[in-house]
Amino acid sequence: MGILEDVLLALERIPAWKRLQSAPQEIDQLKARVAALELRLAPATGDSCPKCRVMTFMLQRTVPEPGPFGDLGAMQDEYLCSSCGYTNVHKRNPG
Repeated sequence: MGILEDVLLALERIPAWKRLQSAPQEIDQLKARVAALELRLAPATGDSCPKCRVMTFMLQRTVPEPGPFGDLGAMQDEYLCSSCGYTNVHKRNPG
């Protein structure tokens, strides 16, 4: 037996070496999963809709909040999903 075979036999006894040998296959699997996720997100034009989960939930307009709080700088963000028509209003305070 040569020195190289002795080194390889010694490495086979180390658990980290066995894990390192499976790394290329795991990396290829992870690359495929990332590519699939990127493909799914590519046509996205907005955020995920809370109702239908399609990536078409977008800010339509921002207006001052009605009433006395609007005078203090409070705003309302109006969102719309172009897929299912779901709307939502988020109120936000200045700051």
